[in-house]
Amino acid sequence: CFDEKCGIACEEAGRNGVFGMNLENRHILLIDDDTDIHDSIAAILKPDGYRLTCCWTGPSGLAELRRNPPDLLLLDIMLSSPTEGLQLADEIKKDEALSRIPIVMISAIGKTLNIDVAGKVDRGEVQVEAFLEKPIDPRALRETVANLLANNGAPLVGQG
Repeated sequence: CFDEKCGIACEEAGRNGVFGMNLENRHILLIDDDTDIHDSIAAILKPDGYRLTCCWTGPSGLAELRRNPPDLLLLDIMLSSPTEGLQLADEIKKDEALSRIPIVMISAIGKTLNIDVAGKVDRGEVQVEAFLEKPIDPRALRETVANLLANNGAPLVGQG
């Protein structure tokens, strides 16, 4: 399908499910400015039965989040600025209507700038439920998404 609100193609996922769970209508929003990430995440999650909506920018992603709240958000740290994703996550967690949506932060910033983002998540310094380093490990992404959805967004300590 094509999501005109966010301005990019989105993927209608398959219907197989993960670990025996019925995921037919589980909706994931991805906010990332990299087409290759959109394509790879769609390829990883499509066989597991997720609906994926992709947005290129923080503002378009936040608008989509408010218009059509997902079951889970995949959010890049470095969008139009090096910390836009962190600022967006903070804004989402402060918004009563959106704060319960689990956020998985994805980024290469940890390796690029030698920052322990996963440690910051574990210590509660970054208000997200999980962190995955780019390049994305398909198994880690699938497991993180499935576990968060199965546990109603409870934080996953030690992911990354």
